[in-house]
Amino acid sequence: MAKKKTTRKTSRTKNRSITEMRKLVNSPAETGDPNFRVFRWDQALRDALKEHRETMGLTNQALIRDAVAKQLPQLIQELAQLGISVEDRATVSPCRVPMETATLKALRMASSWTDLPQNLLLQACLRLATRRK
Repeated sequence: MAKKKTTRKTSRTKNRSITEMRKLVNSPAETGDPNFRVFRWDQALRDALKEHRETMGLTNQALIRDAVAKQLPQLIQELAQLGISVEDRATVSPCRVPMETATLKALRMASSWTDLPQNLLLQACLRLATRRK
């Protein structure tokens, strides 16, 4: 009987995806009106953006495009090191686990501070705790 082939993403596939993302964010700007989105940002970030924009002589759109182009690939790699990756999304299934109230409160608080879902924070903690050294 023939052995069934399993499909797994490799680091080569991940690197190709990051390369494709870099090409996308570094592609020439499309003509026409920009797409507007609403985000919740604190005043410190707003002030830093304003100062940087004025210093560099950039528009908001150019500043955001440059920041995403330069920082997003590195951020994705660092998140993957923490175990936050889309690589395993196809194989996820529900998992019922016991948790103390204090742990739930800590995750809820961290989620409100970071705007990251509690599930994602918990998975990152568990992956870091079980990572082989």
